[in-house]
Amino acid sequence: MKKSIFALVLILLSSYSISSYSMDIAECSNPSGKAYYPEIGLITKKDAGWDQNEKITGGIVKLSKRGKNKYDILFVDATKRIISSVEDGGTVLMLSKGEKSVAFLVVYMGKTAEIFTFLTNNSGKSEYIHVTSRAGDDVIITKSSVMRGDCQYINFNALKN
Repeated sequence: MKKSIFALVLILLSSYSISSYSMDIAECSNPSGKAYYPEIGLITKKDAGWDQNEKITGGIVKLSKRGKNKYDILFVDATKRIISSVEDGGTVLMLSKGEKSVAFLVVYMGKTAEIFTFLTNNSGKSEYIHVTSRAGDDVIITKSSVMRGDCQYINFNALKN
């Protein structure tokens, strides 16, 4: 009996440590770019069109590894809240990986699709590109946008299995 209780405790502890494992791969900030807001829902004809100055001042994005082939994108939004894409209902999938770049798709079914590309450019500068398409009956403001920000670091070695 003692052996089976010990084995159960050991299994529970090992699954807890696996699920709570997290390693930061990239940290990036201050995205800015352009967005298009179509005349739909809350967006009036007067307000529809291109926003040439789309940005999230103080916005932060972190790419984290949460286990073998499991990833999350955490971000601080315009309201200064920390949000986990996974905990917010998103599915995070790696789209591509190279020596100096990696791209992830985050899907919130029926609402939003986002692509995050983290890269080190030819000049050695780390940056990220964030593409968003938001539409659907559960979306308050429909928009498409592309923004880029600087990365403080990207650890491509952490992406190796």
